[in-house]
Amino acid sequence: MSKTKLKPVAKAKSAAKPAPKRRAQLQPLESGQVWRMAELNLQVGLVGKLLVHYKLAAPNAVRVSNSVGGRAAVEKYLKTNKAVLVKTDKSVALKLNKNGFVKA
Repeated sequence: MSKTKLKPVAKAKSAAKPAPKRRAQLQPLESGQVWRMAELNLQVGLVGKLLVHYKLAAPNAVRVSNSVGGRAAVEKYLKTNKAVLVKTDKSVALKLNKNGFVKA
């Protein structure tokens, strides 16, 4: 038996795949942000190290309950639901001190 050297087979070039559309990365959560999703709006109240106070409701809702959730969980929720930042209200962030109370 003779030993033969096998040469690697050249791979056929496939059609170039179109580049995937890249969405802008989510901005870090800040007080006063409003995120729009398909049928809901999420308004960020206070942002701490681990927790976020927010309101989640339909755009024209009369009553909206306050909720508290983990920061990572809220960011993941926004990402999975393809949320878009509508506006950031800096006046809300300026009125609140680090303890979450409104400055006089």
